Amino acid sequence: MGSGSSTPAEHRTIFIKPDNDPKETEYPVNRIATNKYTLWNFLPKNLFEQFRRVANFYFLITALIAISIESPVSPLTSSLPLMFVILVTACKQGYEDWLRYRSDQRVNRALVTVIRNSYVQDIYCENVVVGDLVRVNCDEDVPCDLVLLFSSDPTGCCYVTTSNLDGETNLKTLQVPRVLSTPSISDIVSLEATITCQHPLADLYNFHGKMEINYGDERNTGFLTVDNLLLRGARVKDTAYVIGCAIYTGQDTKLSLNSKITTNKFSTAEKSINKYLIIFIVLLVVLIFSSALTKALLELNPTWDEYLGTSDPITTYTFIVDALAFAILYNYIVPISLYVTAEMQKFLGSFYFAWDIKMYDEESDQPALANTSDLNEELGQVEYLFTDKTGTLTENLMVFRRCSVDGRTYLERDCDGSLHLLPENGDETHAEKLTVWKPEIWHFMIGITLCNVVHIAPSSQRASIVARRSVFRKSFREKKTTVVNSSLLMDPNLPEYQAASADEKALVEASARCGVVLQKNNGDEMEIRINNDVLKFRKLDTFEFTSERKRMSVVVRDGAGDIWLYCKGADASVYPLIVKGKVAESNKHVEDFSGRGLRTLVVGFKKISKSDYDRLMTSVERARQIIGPERAAHVERCYRSVEKGLTLLGVTAVEDRLQEGVQETLEALRAAGIKIWVLTGDKGETAENIAYLCGHFKKGTEILRLMGEATAENCCVALTSFERKLELEPYKQFGLIMDGASMTTAYRDCPDLLRSVTMACESVVCCRMSPLQKCEMVQLIKQSGNRPVTAAIGDGGNDVSMIQQAHVGIGIMGKEGRQATMSADFAFAKFMFLRRALLVHGHWYYIRISILTQYFFYKNLTLVVPQIFFGIHSGFSTQVLFDSVYLMCYNVIFTSIPVLLYGLLEQDHVADDLLKFPQLYKLYKRNYLLSKKQFCLWMASGIWHASVSYFVPFGYWYINPTILYDNTPGGHWAYSTLIYYVVIMVSNIKLLLHSTYWTVPFVVSIILSCLSFILLSLVYSSLGIVYDGDIVYVMNKLCLSITFWLLTTVTVIIGLLPDYAIVLYNSYRPMRVQRKNLHKSQKSEIDDLSNGNGNVGIGRRLLNFSTQKYKLSFTKMK
Repeated sequence: MGSGSSTPAEHRTIFIKPDNDPKETEYPVNRIATNKYTLWNFLPKNLFEQFRRVANFYFLITALIAISIESPVSPLTSSLPLMFVILVTACKQGYEDWLRYRSDQRVNRALVTVIRNSYVQDIYCENVVVGDLVRVNCDEDVPCDLVLLFSSDPTGCCYVTTSNLDGETNLKTLQVPRVLSTPSISDIVSLEATITCQHPLADLYNFHGKMEINYGDERNTGFLTVDNLLLRGARVKDTAYVIGCAIYTGQDTKLSLNSKITTNKFSTAEKSINKYLIIFIVLLVVLIFSSALTKALLELNPTWDEYLGTSDPITTYTFIVDALAFAILYNYIVPISLYVTAEMQKFLGSFYFAWDIKMYDEESDQPALANTSDLNEELGQVEYLFTDKTGTLTENLMVFRRCSVDGRTYLERDCDGSLHLLPENGDETHAEKLTVWKPEIWHFMIGITLCNVVHIAPSSQRASIVARRSVFRKSFREKKTTVVNSSLLMDPNLPEYQAASADEKALVEASARCGVVLQKNNGDEMEIRINNDVLKFRKLDTFEFTSERKRMSVVVRDGAGDIWLYCKGADASVYPLIVKGKVAESNKHVEDFSGRGLRTLVVGFKKISKSDYDRLMTSVERARQIIGPERAAHVERCYRSVEKGLTLLGVTAVEDRLQEGVQETLEALRAAGIKIWVLTGDKGETAENIAYLCGHFKKGTEILRLMGEATAENCCVALTSFERKLELEPYKQFGLIMDGASMTTAYRDCPDLLRSVTMACESVVCCRMSPLQKCEMVQLIKQSGNRPVTAAIGDGGNDVSMIQQAHVGIGIMGKEGRQATMSADFAFAKFMFLRRALLVHGHWYYIRISILTQYFFYKNLTLVVPQIFFGIHSGFSTQVLFDSVYLMCYNVIFTSIPVLLYGLLEQDHVADDLLKFPQLYKLYKRNYLLSKKQFCLWMASGIWHASVSYFVPFGYWYINPTILYDNTPGGHWAYSTLIYYVVIMVSNIKLLLHSTYWTVPFVVSIILSCLSFILLSLVYSSLGIVYDGDIVYVMNKLCLSITFWLLTTVTVIIGLLPDYAIVLYNSYRPMRVQRKNLHKSQKSEIDDLSNGNGNVGIGRRLLNFSTQKYKLSFTKMK
């Protein structure tokens, strides 16, 4: 039925006509392919991707070298571990890709009804092309992105759910474009039209275009918006069927584009791994060339001829061959399995986040969600937290409380459906209930009922709505529940309203309770019932709300034919448009409402003549049909020309209460050393009131205000005075509140000064912030000199930019859709779960991956250093110390399982202690466990253990090599096997010493790892196979020798004595850190600890707790 053309580069053009051939389309077909591989490219493509990793590529080079030269170690020693890692990874990725392919095939092979050449056909979903007319029946999924052309609903509406797209379960209403009027099916089949729209964009909520319809010689043009767009993944509900034109298919659909979006965030641990890996590679290169050079020098010394024999002349070729041989000998210093184990630990560990029953919200049936496992440990390193207010700190469950009409203040008490006039002194107890409304109140209520994009729930939901309201109202009357719910406290017979904005929903519900009931809002028709009278309106147009405009307007025609515009929005956005009304009085009321923490909206209206309306809307229509980046500016300019000249109707004030546990959560995070900033679009007064309410601003905090400073000079002067004040009074608590305009000026003209002042303040509140400004504030702190780790948390689409900008993005599964949840790295239902997410899971994740990383470098160093020592004693003859089979099994069998279980199960403190003493979060801040100091300590430990493992047996062998049970001397392979066994024992027991949470699986894995060497080596040496060295019956003889067991025991004890002392010393680190923090803390904070505010003696209690905990822990070890 249609085709497309891509000739104009700036937009997409689609032609709809009955005789179009689908084969002529230039756009992708509707085939979905999420799999990366095919049968033909799997092997080369997967190998290419795996060998892009430094460690894998390094071992590939090592394996090739071992094959190409006369290697001192069997080539299989390098090849088999690499092949194992590559094979396991390939199988995993191949299986996952096969599952994706099967899922794609189920979708691609689903049958779809299309209308082509005036005939109805059923075709495979993958064969749909741009321009096709597609029919979707009730309860069917939309197969591609469609512009809605026809709906079986007489009003031209269509109901859909978009839970597969954004997680929202409420019904959304879409409209047939106005330019189509009320078409019949025959009109759609014979339609000749052109759709011009944007090229595909990932934004689910952004779409605009225009549609030109040919009626013979006449051509009608109308604009298209997201309200006319059916997205792939949506499901049609409560509508028999719809017909739409395919405009985006296959990989161009918004669903597919969102599936491709990935964030390039790297955790602190991952950066440390890459850094230390490079250090080890550099160390390896140094060892290789120093060993090769030393060998060359020794060969020039005739003293070694007796041991090494007469050597060949030294040439460049022999030097290179020797260097390559040493590369084979030392290659195990680079841990090949580190990446695989770390990925597995992160992937499996992320399930704990979702499985945590204490982060499950029973009310909404929402468990916590980890969208990525790459940033688990970053939760334990957060230093700055940026949080939205509405829906994040507050419930986003709006309740109408007050309003200002004609200079007087009115209130509704707990959704009782009656307005009460407040006296001048504001005493609510003397508020007078209104029995008769003035005309201004009626007009105000009608205005807020008309000025919205609220939808009325379909009749199919009626029964459940009545039941829920009846149960809740009864519970509220009996005081079994004290929560005020605006929707559930309505009369069961009133309509149920659905809206994207909780504010709009609360206002329409309040109006309905008071007797002005919106009972129809279908398409262009609106009906308001007042008692027994019905007022009918025709909606002519809607000027949509945006974060930049901060207002919305509706144009309606009443039954008398008069045209009215109603506008509501933020006071800063609407007041400049008002020319008539009691502005001064209402402005005072706005300040009063904001001071109470209520959210305010200003409502205005104007009457428009027919001629003015036609003239103004012509320019609006022209602006809406612009396709390109300049469209927004043109549309806003035209909207403003229509909206100016308003008469003030009044001000609304709704309450958005704090969520449960917000105050406790903020206090705990502050005690954990996390600085918290509140970024909101609300008024300064509202934001400040909420900040005091939730404890963000404390009693006694001096508030610095940077408000309304639009000029660079004034802004810089104010910030300079703040900086001076902070320097002169270092022991005083300061808070900063600033608005978006001042922030923009400071960010542009004096960013360093802005950063300095804000980071020095104890708490910061930013009001009147746009999404871009929120993002810029996060970026400002990220770019500071010490590069702090930032986290951002929010619940709405306006928080997405800052969530993506922060090191860790956290979404709240709130009432403003799922954009934030989809864009975040982690998500949960309530703000109070953040306390557990950071203080417990973050703490555990960080310590697990940090020790796992350090341990991998340590254990490989412990294995390789004895080879270096042996090289010294063997004249760097490239003689291998350990048997190749043992080398292969070291990382795969003997030391792999315990460290993985440590990475999954370790808890240095139990959850209750971490929540009770949030100061413990500071123990490992600034990446302490992966710092250079800790890395050096681990490497020193590795060198010490390697030295003890090598030189204690060497000393004994030097004195008396006769150690076997039959009084025969132990040869080279007995000597190396003993050293190898000591290395395994020391490495595993060291991990056991580092753990303070000995679980049965972890302890058993340590025991089995040590025993598995005995068992496997007995089997290996009994087989009589000479794989690399003469290991036949070596282990059998060693096991029968008492000297072997005594020497092993003594060597392990000597090696681990310093570790026991270090672990004992570190067990008191919480006490030292707390003392340091108490000494560094400000005088006012120290005073708070002694006040009667529930925090008495926190520092001392933490010290006592630490001492007692570790005494108990080491008693268990003993």
